[in-house]
Amino acid sequence: MEIENPTILDANEPVSRAINEISRSGLPVIVTKNGKYAGIIDERSIRTHSNPSKEKCGTLAERTPTLTPNSAVLDACQAFFAGRYKAIPVISGGKIEGAITRRTLFAELLKEKLLTKKRVSEVMTSPVITLDIGASVGQARAELRQNHVRRLVVTKDGKIAGLLSVFDLATSHSSSGQMQSSPFYRGGEKTSMDSQPMASYMRTQVESISASETLVSAVKKMLDKQVAALIVSDAGYPRGIVTAKDILHAALADEKAVRVFVSGLPYEQRDYQDMLIRSGEKLLSRLSKSFEVRSLAFHVKPEGSQFSIRARLDGKKSYNASAIEYGVENAVREVLDELERMAEKDKPAGINKRKTSRLAKEE
Repeated sequence: MEIENPTILDANEPVSRAINEISRSGLPVIVTKNGKYAGIIDERSIRTHSNPSKEKCGTLAERTPTLTPNSAVLDACQAFFAGRYKAIPVISGGKIEGAITRRTLFAELLKEKLLTKKRVSEVMTSPVITLDIGASVGQARAELRQNHVRRLVVTKDGKIAGLLSVFDLATSHSSSGQMQSSPFYRGGEKTSMDSQPMASYMRTQVESISASETLVSAVKKMLDKQVAALIVSDAGYPRGIVTAKDILHAALADEKAVRVFVSGLPYEQRDYQDMLIRSGEKLLSRLSKSFEVRSLAFHVKPEGSQFSIRARLDGKKSYNASAIEYGVENAVREVLDELERMAEKDKPAGINKRKTSRLAKEE
């Protein structure tokens, strides 16, 4: 895979320099401390800070997985799946060699034909969260927060009219209509915005795709349009969404040795990963007695003193559940219980009859 060369900054450098470098190159910045890798900074890190000239890069650097020059494509898929990263550092012998971008990885997935013949309908999340174009910014915020998602589809008469994301709100004009000095200024956090029409902040250019198209077509379109998500459309009506993370999940799920995937855990909380995998495997083992199940994916997000967890169970049918609770264990339990309840509702009737018949014979 091609290794790119993003800017490397010391942890004591001001965030304003990182902003300039990201704007210039379009790549995240790699941060070092005492000459060693400390993390990366991208738009998601910067946009929440209004005084980048005083903030130090070291305070914003997010620790990520790392790769080596010899890492395989599936190793890279696993590293990118772990978080919402646009680039992963490549390190050899303690020296930073550069980084592999998500665009490079997707191009490699196409080159090595690792997406098989799967269709968009097999990996998309459905239904997608929607909101009528007449809603306010405050209503949009509430919808995004309540559903634990980063983007929603804006509709007019039920059809796709635009797209609104957390990042759109964060980088938009302030309530006075004046753009702030930095493109990463979080004007979207001003409470005075909440009464304003959501339509003023949405993007009208929405990239869409049909559920019947292949994942290969989806990846090619993502690369061509430089987007991380496509809205699945049927005659203009939103039916689902397929994201970069869905593509990575699809590639990893074909590796039969792994069935449970975890993303979103901060570096310092990776100890929870084994617990999540064990809990997921137990659910898959129980359900596999009655269903065809392929994989289970968790996405974890700290929300202050709470944890938000979204999970997707894939088999012949896909199920999605989410929860926010104090403690990872509590959130995991709630999500898995919900997935199991949904799957049990679809259990073939014949299975229950066979169980009843077997019990009667045993008696």
